[in-house]
Amino acid sequence: MIATVSKRSGSGRQHALGRFSCWAILYSLLVLLGVTTEAARAGPLSERLIIVAERKGLNKMYICRSDGRDLRRFSQEPGHQIQPHYSPALQRVFYVRLDERRREQICSVDLKGEDFRLELDTRGSVRYPNVSPDGKTLLFSSDRWGALELAEMDLSTREIKRLTYDQGVNTHAKYSPDGTQILFLSRRNGISQVYLTDRKAQNFHLVTETLFQKGAPSWNPTGTRIVATEALPPKLRSVLFEIELETKRKRFLLPRTRDVSDASYSADGTQVLFIEEDTLYTFDPADTTAHPFPIQGNLFPKDAIWVEFPLP
Repeated sequence: MIATVSKRSGSGRQHALGRFSCWAILYSLLVLLGVTTEAARAGPLSERLIIVAERKGLNKMYICRSDGRDLRRFSQEPGHQIQPHYSPALQRVFYVRLDERRREQICSVDLKGEDFRLELDTRGSVRYPNVSPDGKTLLFSSDRWGALELAEMDLSTREIKRLTYDQGVNTHAKYSPDGTQILFLSRRNGISQVYLTDRKAQNFHLVTETLFQKGAPSWNPTGTRIVATEALPPKLRSVLFEIELETKRKRFLLPRTRDVSDASYSADGTQVLFIEEDTLYTFDPADTTAHPFPIQGNLFPKDAIWVEFPLP
């Protein structure tokens, strides 16, 4: 009886070890593929970069993997393509297109770069499209009232509502991740500052306050921090900074870099993407070193965004 029990116990241990080994191998493969139990968190394999670069005199959008591989044209529509923005709710990329008459239009395509839609075609300039997290409204800048003011369009009714009335230059507006606030850059009295407004109360709060030029702000995925650029003396070259919104603590990132533009967080919030002198860089805010992004081909990026890309 004892021998029989021992034999069965050994067999059970062997089966258990076998099952454990299988699960260990499977888990390792899942980790390598970027698929873990935290399925909701975007990983490197589930992200793409959409890059705006000039080729043959035209600004076009390109898409590639997070390691630079599989670079290709993203949309085959004619004209200049600039200022891309991705809407996870609609799984579409919105952008500004300049047609043959250099008239600005806001358009969108799906994640294959297909199913083209003309979203907004109006007189004057329309720039910096940004879709609310629920996919219901489109935020943009327009000069239909004179200076560039912020406006919002209901994507179902196409009704347009004006949001700012200060006759400043209001640009680069972005919804917060929860959709309750709007972050934007406003130039008033010759000075550009970052502002924050509550969508319901429409109270405007100054986020930054210095005497020097600032660049476009961007939210992190949790809505707790923003990243932007600021021109510092003596040569007023742009450097990267980050602000904790709750504590208002500001810190400069990579202070030795200069002429930085178009800073934004990756889809999972672990990296900051920016451009310095026609070179695209990725940067971990916890680190002190930026890494050039490996772009295949002779492309000089002017803008770039991270996109959560559904795995096949």
